Amino acid sequence: MQTSRSANLYLACTPLQILNAAEARDRFHPDDDNFLVVFHSPRSSKKQARLAELADDAIDHRWTRTWNLRLTRISQLLFPFTARKLRQQIGHCQSLWTGGFQTQQRHLLHSIPHNQLIVFDGGAGVLQSAVNSWRSQGTRSRSLKQLIPGQNTSLPDLSKAKFFTSYALDMPPESVITNDYRVFRSHVSDKLPVRDEIVFLSQPLQRDLGLQLDVDATIDAALKFHNASRCRYILHPRETSGPPNAEKLPYLAEFFGLREGYLPKAFVTWMSSVARSLPAIYGRPVTCFDIRPLMPHSTSPDYLRELQATYDDFAAAGAIILPQPASRQCSQISTAHEASAA
Repeated sequence: MQTSRSANLYLACTPLQILNAAEARDRFHPDDDNFLVVFHSPRSSKKQARLAELADDAIDHRWTRTWNLRLTRISQLLFPFTARKLRQQIGHCQSLWTGGFQTQQRHLLHSIPHNQLIVFDGGAGVLQSAVNSWRSQGTRSRSLKQLIPGQNTSLPDLSKAKFFTSYALDMPPESVITNDYRVFRSHVSDKLPVRDEIVFLSQPLQRDLGLQLDVDATIDAALKFHNASRCRYILHPRETSGPPNAEKLPYLAEFFGLREGYLPKAFVTWMSSVARSLPAIYGRPVTCFDIRPLMPHSTSPDYLRELQATYDDFAAAGAIILPQPASRQCSQISTAHEASAA
């Protein structure tokens, strides 16, 4: 499939990464051959179908070719052969863009010859975490245990990479390319009507971080702050339950205005990457509730610093940072205790 045009390869494993890959493609390589490899993890069929649905919404016809690779146990064992076939079909790449460093992505970074490595965002703080992890390894071996013969899982040298990001990344300025979603934004009308509601974009924080959040109290605080009469509560793709009338979007949150034809008074979340992407696309700051006071005492100092940097970055981009309201149950217990003491 080699042609006289320059070729570029993009590696993604989430819908947001696909969206960012498309943004990079249209901004920097609109006239090149652009190949997309999407990795699908072997999770439950229902969850996998949901992620595939979101990814399909972000994939458009402007890719030269797309490969969807489901990583079952067998396909992972045979991945060196798959990588060899991809190399034969794609050939040498001018740029290789990756949204992460999972095992198969690392192997392709070594298998596909390329002139430049560019890493793009996959979520809030993900890119900075990857950089910090790479730095913490110092000069010792940057490789994982070789579990599959012929598979190279060593980490690339990020000091030679560039980073396509919406965040204020702690890397030399010359290695950072700001993703301001200028291509995506060009498709958005600047005359979308605003409704008297907030859109709360949830996250699976109980599952991921073990946090106990009073969702009702948080919604009430957001409605009061924005003087709105209604909340549309959007579950994260990995969440299975929420408050009454909670829903899931059949598309990425970044497509909200395009799909719905309106904007809310405010988008609200805890620490989602939408705090960076939605303001760039729709010109409206996102309100974030600060979860740091609720973090367990066992939380590592490094992770707390990453959280601090994430909220600082959101604030620098115009986000409104509000304190997470106390649980109503805790407040009732505290009030009852004070009354008893009196």
